[in-house]
Amino acid sequence: MKFEDAVQIAQGSPRPDGRFIEACTAVVTAVEAKADQKVEALVSRAIGYAMGKQYEKALSDLNEAVRLHPTFDRAYVNRANVYSILRKDQMALSDYGRSIDLNPTNPIAYIGRGQLHRRLRMIGEAVADVAMACALDEENPHYVRLWEELLDESQAAAAKPN
Repeated sequence: MKFEDAVQIAQGSPRPDGRFIEACTAVVTAVEAKADQKVEALVSRAIGYAMGKQYEKALSDLNEAVRLHPTFDRAYVNRANVYSILRKDQMALSDYGRSIDLNPTNPIAYIGRGQLHRRLRMIGEAVADVAMACALDEENPHYVRLWEELLDESQAAAAKPN
């Protein structure tokens, strides 16, 4: 596969299929690839792996992306997503927090952390995170629906007698 073709495929929407993974691998291993291209390809390949439920491969790529570019928020948020799937909740919370510290305007980090807080029954924190995601991306109906569900859960929890 030509390097230019691999870059174009790797910059597309991540997929778990072999051609996408192959293109990302070509970019990661190419001598002519720039450092930022390699890190982007690692994160994209990791997303593809995660979509294919190959979580250990995804974590390996995300760990390498963090090592190469420790201030790249997308590596942290995607690693947090994988940790969350694997129920490594404290690691996920840490990475969501790091991603938010690096880029406080990324609604994906807030929504991920909010969903994790919800699963952990930390409804107040979940509401706050999802509200922030909604404020950052007002047009996203998924965020708004989740926020409304959390408000209902919060009100139901407050109404329960002790």
